[in-house]
Amino acid sequence: MCGWGLLANRDGRPVERGRLQAMADAVAHRGPDSEGIVTLGPVGLAHRRLAVIDVDDRSNQPMRDGDNWLLFNGAIYNFPELRAELEGLGRHFHTQSDTEVLLHALDQWWTDALPRLRGMFSFVFYDARRQKMLLGRDRFGIKPLCYHLSDRVLLAGSEAKQLLATGLVDSAPDQDMLRRFLEYGHLNFDARSFFVGIKALLPGHLATYDLTTRAFATARWYDLAGEVEPLTIGYDEARERLRALFFDAVRTHHVANVPLGASLSGGVDSSSIAAASASVVGDPGRFPVFTVFHADRRHDERGYAAQVAQRFGYRQVEVPVSLVDYYTPEWLEAFAWSQDQPLPSGSHFNEHALFRAAHEAGVTVMLDGQGSDEYFGGYGEFWLAAQREAVGGGRFGEAWQNFRGRSLTTGDGLPLTLRKYLAAGRQSDRLISPLMAGIWRGGGTDSYTPVAPPTGYKPLSLDELTRTSIPYQLHSQDRNAMQFGIESRVPFLDHRLVEFVMGLPTRFLVGKGWQKLILRDAMDDLPDTVRWRRDKIGFSSPDASFGRDHPDRMAAMIDDALRVLAPLLDVTTLRERIAASARHSLPYDPANFRLISLAAWVRRFAVPL
Repeated sequence: MCGWGLLANRDGRPVERGRLQAMADAVAHRGPDSEGIVTLGPVGLAHRRLAVIDVDDRSNQPMRDGDNWLLFNGAIYNFPELRAELEGLGRHFHTQSDTEVLLHALDQWWTDALPRLRGMFSFVFYDARRQKMLLGRDRFGIKPLCYHLSDRVLLAGSEAKQLLATGLVDSAPDQDMLRRFLEYGHLNFDARSFFVGIKALLPGHLATYDLTTRAFATARWYDLAGEVEPLTIGYDEARERLRALFFDAVRTHHVANVPLGASLSGGVDSSSIAAASASVVGDPGRFPVFTVFHADRRHDERGYAAQVAQRFGYRQVEVPVSLVDYYTPEWLEAFAWSQDQPLPSGSHFNEHALFRAAHEAGVTVMLDGQGSDEYFGGYGEFWLAAQREAVGGGRFGEAWQNFRGRSLTTGDGLPLTLRKYLAAGRQSDRLISPLMAGIWRGGGTDSYTPVAPPTGYKPLSLDELTRTSIPYQLHSQDRNAMQFGIESRVPFLDHRLVEFVMGLPTRFLVGKGWQKLILRDAMDDLPDTVRWRRDKIGFSSPDASFGRDHPDRMAAMIDDALRVLAPLLDVTTLRERIAASARHSLPYDPANFRLISLAAWVRRFAVPL
């Protein structure tokens, strides 16, 4: 895990080293162990390293082989197998790192190397023989890669602030993105960032830059939809294959020469990672697990997490999160800086506290349960999609069993569950914020209508994995972890596992009255109280209660936000709505948090409005 930066002058001028130094300095937190800067005429490479695999200085970057150079961020979990294959082709190695394996693989196979890789990565490969540079990003976008392209320059890096630090791109906002964020809470849905001059290379994409013609082009190298094939296997066989794939994914994610730990919420996802890690860690007392909690008991899962930690002998570290401490202009600006964008909710405070505690405990690599909900069916919309399939296919007994299970999960009772199901078919869950409707007065397009989520289970899963959920979740997690020089790994996003589960019948995933049915069945190592628990909390945050408990502080922050954002909004109407909401005790609107967070982003990056 590292931070890297690329600067290529497209007019052929030599690169100024000071700009590369600025790019390296901007992400010093990502790589506390070493720094490397190389100038190659009109091309410059900057790197900050977090040493995880082969921590010796010989594996520092930029890494060179002859006239070829590599900047790399991430981890290639199958690098031993690739190394053996490359050695059979006559390649010689001087380190024990995955970085050197990637360097040789790209030289040997060029873009054909990417499908061979299992892991998380972003990189730029300078190929002197081909007179090209190749940039690549992993299948799900676990590792970040952003860029700026103009007639004058190509910039690329791990974080947008690196590109801004060069002075070659300014902080002008993409006003459409600001509007989408305030009205709908949308983040990281596509290649656009909050800065109009900076884009993301999308997950599963590559880019090439021709050093001779200066031509730049992007292309997709991985398409999840094209890799998923329907499987016609029995449930028992599917469960055993799932367990084998999952345990192998967790095993490979333990490859490191530094201390590891894991987040443990007490839910089935993080608990499954803890269970699968038991056969890998050796001394369980040297594998700490971290559980965040709030004073609000509705956001406290320590009891469940403790059962898992005790089952496997792990040392549990309880991490308190205090909203009172985090709800300040200074903290919100700090988060805006680390994320390069505003926050949609206080759930980021949980991640920050988690990784801070891991850093203080001496952990360098953290395993996390991110990604499971989006294809095992952990969210309510997946339950709805599964029932549409069952009812539409005439499997009424299956649907009835699932309705009963859902009523137990939510506590709504069966009649209310049925009414909610019928109502969900008549409305979109992508409704505009009541607070923000019609308030926008800034620039950009005249209106924005969000794309309705798919109604089928597998299309919905594809949408959340590739567009609406995972890209944002991974962006957030990467930045929060790297603030403390921690490599965050997500075994549930091993592409072999995802593709296998996506090919299973929906009833294996949401069936017999349960969501994540087959995962629960496969993880019989867990305490039954955890494996078959119905409630779900996750990384939630009691944002609504903060405004009720601290109305004066919240009002002051809202007032400040409206002053900052006045050029973009109908502030008079917005103030009236906020006051009416307080008078009538209307349901909490998350747009309140988005307002104060966006204002903090504008201040911290000196964004011109």
